[in-house]
Amino acid sequence: MAWLTSRKRETKNRLAWFKDLPLRYRLIVPFLGLAFFGTFSLVWLFIMSQNDLMGKQEDRWLLGIYHSFQHTVDLRGRWAVSLASGFARNPEVAAALAERDRGRLIQLCYPAFIFLDQHYGIKQFHFEVVPGRSFLRLHRLYQYGDLLTPYRKLIQDVLEKGVEVYGLERGATGYGIRGAVPVHWEGRLVGALEIGFALGEELLGEVRRRTNVEISLMLPGDEDGVFQVFATSLPEAFDRKDSVYREVFATGKPRIFVRELFSEPYAVLVGPIRNYAGETEALVELLVNRSEILALATRYRHWMLGIGVLGMILSVGAIYVVSLMFTRPIARMIEMAREIASGKPVRPTALRPSGELGVLADALDEMVSSLEASRRKISEYADNLEDKVRERTQAFRESEEKYRTLVETVPLVVYRLDREGRIIYINRFVEELLGLSPETVLREPDFWKMKVCEEDRERVWPLMERCLREGTEFKAEYRVCHAGGRYVYVLDHALPVLHEDGSLRVVDGFLVDVTDRHRLQQQIIQTEELRTLSEISARLAHEIRNPLAVAGGFARRLLLKLPEDDPNRRKVSIILEEVMRLEGILERILAYLKPVEVSLERMALNDAVADVIRDNAQYLSQAGVNYQLELAEGLCSLMLDRALFKQALETLLRSVVGFVRPEGGQLLVRTGCSDNNAQLELIARGVQVSEDDLDHFFYPFTSRMDETRTLDLPLAKMIVYKHGGLIQVYRKGSEELHLSLNVPLS
Repeated sequence: MAWLTSRKRETKNRLAWFKDLPLRYRLIVPFLGLAFFGTFSLVWLFIMSQNDLMGKQEDRWLLGIYHSFQHTVDLRGRWAVSLASGFARNPEVAAALAERDRGRLIQLCYPAFIFLDQHYGIKQFHFEVVPGRSFLRLHRLYQYGDLLTPYRKLIQDVLEKGVEVYGLERGATGYGIRGAVPVHWEGRLVGALEIGFALGEELLGEVRRRTNVEISLMLPGDEDGVFQVFATSLPEAFDRKDSVYREVFATGKPRIFVRELFSEPYAVLVGPIRNYAGETEALVELLVNRSEILALATRYRHWMLGIGVLGMILSVGAIYVVSLMFTRPIARMIEMAREIASGKPVRPTALRPSGELGVLADALDEMVSSLEASRRKISEYADNLEDKVRERTQAFRESEEKYRTLVETVPLVVYRLDREGRIIYINRFVEELLGLSPETVLREPDFWKMKVCEEDRERVWPLMERCLREGTEFKAEYRVCHAGGRYVYVLDHALPVLHEDGSLRVVDGFLVDVTDRHRLQQQIIQTEELRTLSEISARLAHEIRNPLAVAGGFARRLLLKLPEDDPNRRKVSIILEEVMRLEGILERILAYLKPVEVSLERMALNDAVADVIRDNAQYLSQAGVNYQLELAEGLCSLMLDRALFKQALETLLRSVVGFVRPEGGQLLVRTGCSDNNAQLELIARGVQVSEDDLDHFFYPFTSRMDETRTLDLPLAKMIVYKHGGLIQVYRKGSEELHLSLNVPLS
């Protein structure tokens, strides 16, 4: 007992020096230990996780390449059996094999074999006859007549079972990826045809070009446990004697390990290659150089250590400064607390520290008065507590009801998401905006993301994922598809609600229908384009008119003065013709610049479209375009200028057809109706159109129409605009052109 007491006393004496240290130093010691432990623990975890991730990544990559190699072998086997099946079904080939006519078979198949060998790497082309004897090898014409069934299971299965098979098998000319099929003539089996790819350098070269991995093929050597390389992409071949090769060959399971080759570290995968019978016939070795990734890991490790040491030094310095500022006013606070405890009159502290210590000093000054005030309040609260609880509960319920009523009646979609992006609440306005009930939306967990139009997902989805992952505000405009099939432009604004630790709790957001605003913006843009086009055309017409008039006048006078037999008269006539043509174009420009006045009357859009198609049927036939009409039923009549609107439709139709390739082009003319607009779509398939063509579609002299009609396109756009309409031209894919025209119903 005395000994235990003595040990405790010695322990207290050892710790006495630490207790006697000033507070600022006692704060530094534990933080220094924690900083050291945290820094080097993170570095150690980083190194371990980095090595683990590197190893797993290399394993997945090597296994992927190994499976790709197996797939390549299997795919070549399928090609081989497909080619063999094609030749076997040739009646002339089957007849020649039935008649045992080698010369005829060579005449029929040898040119094809030479072509397949040179272009596709076919190395075996072999005919066999029952009961499994070689009849003709196109790849080795001098060798035939040997019996194959004792060591060729693939040929044995074809002749006995009459099925088409393929696989890796060793033959008289070495290993090959072979496909064999039975050959029938007049309902009887007359033999078999075998076509094969060589398993060698050509296949390895293809795999290396695709994956940038060194690859070798090995067979068991004469010595026990030694594997010899018979094909490799390495600059030099060497035998493998490691036990892992014997293990893979015996178990048939791939192994991955690390070894040093040519003074550099490599990740190695050794896998089995099975023959047609399912037995391990050879081994494949995949090598990946690890020098770069190891150097990168070392560099990151050094950076991690340096940053950790720097952070530890800065944290110790900051702790020392903060503790020094913290401990200075503590002595005065202690004295003041003792005075309060003793009940003596307390004088205000002269030292006014900042921050929490300043608040503490103020709190000490107010403590005495606050204690008395607190006693009085406790007495009052005890009397009125029940009434206040009842009043506040009622106020809370009324507030909640007002909020729910507001959310359900507000003319926009209000929703709430959980941290996984699933909608957990949505108000009834979604039925009006998207045509879907709230119950339907809540049953679809990914509705928030899946409602986005496919063309806008690449732009919008990353912003949505960032909102859920980082808890940042999300705001974007995009299109959604209404249940009725039309697109609705919406503004989506989502605000994350975070926990106290900064993690995401829920996301509150709303959807606003901005379709009308988007349509108005498009009309404003088209109006500005038309205004700019008109100004450019007016300036050009003004600048061209005077020099053109001078040139035309001189040309006419010169033509009158030249005698009929003058050789220059023909040249002057050509000049005059071109001047007259330019004058005609100028007149059309001036006519285009005149204000367009429309005389509106009731007219069905389907009737106008049908009349234009009927009037241009011969033009479409001459252009080699097959057209199809899909006119919606029940469209309301529109207020249109009959002549001008049909003229604009004809111009738009011909401009779209101008981009269609001759012979084989297709044109779909479709009408429809949205909320406030009638819609006409011209969809041309088999077009040749560039982005520049789309950008300058309505510019004069840039269309593919006849140059005498190029000014009709901007005029057509102006006519549509005068009707309050909107035109959009865009491309889908590389060979589909869409022209969409919207006209308001009222």
